[in-house]
Amino acid sequence: MSGRDIKIPYNGAHLPGYMAEPSSGQKPGVVVIGAIFGVDDDVRSITDRLAANGFPAIAPNMFWEDAEDTSVLPVSPEGSERGRNRASRVNRDDGVAYIAATMEVLRASSQCNGKIALQGYCFGGPFVVQASARLDVSAGFSYHGSYVEKFLDELSQVTCPLQFHYGDNDSVAPMEGSVSAVQSACAKRDAAEVFIYAGGEHSYMFPSRTGVFREDASELSWRRTFELLEKI
Repeated sequence: MSGRDIKIPYNGAHLPGYMAEPSSGQKPGVVVIGAIFGVDDDVRSITDRLAANGFPAIAPNMFWEDAEDTSVLPVSPEGSERGRNRASRVNRDDGVAYIAATMEVLRASSQCNGKIALQGYCFGGPFVVQASARLDVSAGFSYHGSYVEKFLDELSQVTCPLQFHYGDNDSVAPMEGSVSAVQSACAKRDAAEVFIYAGGEHSYMFPSRTGVFREDASELSWRRTFELLEKI
């Protein structure tokens, strides 16, 4: 497995990203859409883990065109404020276009079998719905997705399997309102699953988040993810 920083061709420019590829084999590629902090160590670790299990993966910098703040941010109150501010400035259609460009680079990898899945974490969660509705995606996964309920109007256009993973103690995506809306929407569809993890908080998948990371919930989320990835 090898990981490296890359430049993704996009409208005559180059979108920064981090790519990890397995040493051999062919499996679906995965676009990793991270949180408001950018392509940080957690996102790189997730991308590496996918590649270590045979899935080539790229995490694009979704904030690369922001006029004020394109960098990786610290996980701190100040970093959170900066991250929320720049997340509010992201044009949703542009974000889907970034994902489409990333998908093309993945498909060109000799370790990709041509199929593409999406993983969205926190800020990246809603993009799983939007990009799956608009692009040729084979599976989508959202982990503690922030405000996914605001984008459920596009769910009817999604034809691939979806998984949504939430902790039941998530203050950003609370059970009442956010998660319940996703559950209701998924109950009306085939191949759309919502998994709830007892005691899980926002960002429970990120090992660097001391006091928030839940190894048991994270590992179960990964197991369910790999089970579906192996089927597509």
